[in-house]
Formats: sequence, structure tokens, C-alpha cells
Amino acid sequence: MFNYSFNPPIKSKLRLFSEYGFEYIHWCDDWNVDALYTEQDVKRYSRLVESVGLRCLDVHGAATANVLINSVEETWRKRYIELLENRIRFCASIGGDAVVIHPPAGKTGSLELIENLNRSLYVFKRIRPLCKDLGVTIAIENCSANAKEILEFFFEKYPPDFLGFCFDSGHAHIPKIFDQLTGFGNRLKALHLHDNRGERDEHQPPFWGTIDWERVAKWIKESGYSKPINFEVIHYPVLFNGTMEEFLKYTVDAIKRVMKLF
Repeated sequence: MFNYSFNPPIKSKLRLFSEYGFEYIHWCDDWNVDALYTEQDVKRYSRLVESVGLRCLDVHGAATANVLINSVEETWRKRYIELLENRIRFCASIGGDAVVIHPPAGKTGSLELIENLNRSLYVFKRIRPLCKDLGVTIAIENCSANAKEILEFFFEKYPPDFLGFCFDSGHAHIPKIFDQLTGFGNRLKALHLHDNRGERDEHQPPFWGTIDWERVAKWIKESGYSKPINFEVIHYPVLFNGTMEEFLKYTVDAIKRVMKLF
């Protein structure tokens, strides 16, 4: 679970999640900034997570406007590899088994998309030995309407012990591509579950929007996914008129309801 409008010290945030009954986290801090974790950072974060009785399932990789998997400039691409290797090591150290990344973008069938996809292969070539050594999988998130095309491109080239799938329910709901993604159940390595009303990426708790949670839960169960279920929800004051504590209670009630479907 993560949010943008509520950003206390990391220890306070983790303790609050624990107090409201969460047992596992998807580490999403610093996902959009160029920040390398030092050995001291890794040790501190690991101790903090353990001290409040939480366990880390997986970690979100980092990228910025310039530091992308498909950066044209070699300097930016090398920095992306450095950031991704840093998060892979962090994931292994904190007890996770997958690092989630955003794939390249581009219109279906466009030269831009083809070039972006091919350019990103260099990154996978560089990080694959590290992933194998540490037992960490890269999970590619569905981030666009043509996610099926992008996922197929990578999955045809790499086995599931290296490249997996991070299913984002909200991202699938806006362009109505859930049915296109169900064939990747055997690659499912991470979950970003949240709700919206089919128009904007609002990251709200289950049943807030219009996602068919019975269908989603049924597919996840049938996929053989065995990790705890992860929810990626955000406290947006414009969408929820209440405190963070009230939002957490509301979220917990919604999650208890959806978990009955599992």
C-alpha cells in the first residue's frame, strides 16, 4: 500500500500500516526519483520493516523523465541500469522476490514503439545475471492500452524465471483490456490492485469504482498466484473527504470484503 498525500517519516508510515492490520507491503517509495540506496539505507529500511512486524513482497523499480529503460542517450540508460540493479539488490536484501518496472511506451505498431522495445533489451541483458544470482524476478507492469503487445514482445524472448507480469487492475480497467491480459496468468509475479471508474487512474480501494472484482479475483485464483494479495491505493483528499486514519479504516473494510472472493 502507498499514497502521495500522506508522507510522514517512513517508520511512522510503516507502523500505521501494521496497526491497521496489514502484514505485507510492496515497497513503492522513491519509484519516480533518481535515488540510489546505500548499504546503510538498505539495513535501516530492512530493520524498520521488520520492527513493525511487516514483510516485503516486492519492490517498485525507479525511473524518471530522463532515466528510462529505453533512454536514447547512453548516459541515461546506464543510470537506469544502475538504479535497477540497486533495487534488485534491495529487494533481495529486504526479503522480496520481484522488482516491478514500467515498460517502454509507444503507439501500437509504430516505429517508435519498436525502437523503444528493442533498445530496452540491452537493459535486460545487463541485469539478467544479477537477477539469477539473487533469485529476483523482473515483473513488467501493464501501463498502456497496448500492454498485450508489449508483454508478448518480452515474454517471447525471456523465460518466466527472469521476466514476469505485474497486473495493475486500474491500468487494465481504463482501456478495458482485462480480457487481453488474462493469458499472462502463468507469468503473474506481483499485483497492483486498486479501483477506478474507467476514466482516470485514481488508485482507490476495491468497490469504490466500477471494476468487476469477482472476475479479477477468479482469474488471480485460477492463475496459481500464491503470494499475499497486494493493494496499491492512494489517499487523495479530493476523492476521500477524511483523515488518513479514516481512509485506512475504509480501505481495510473494502479489502476484507474483496478478500472473501479469494
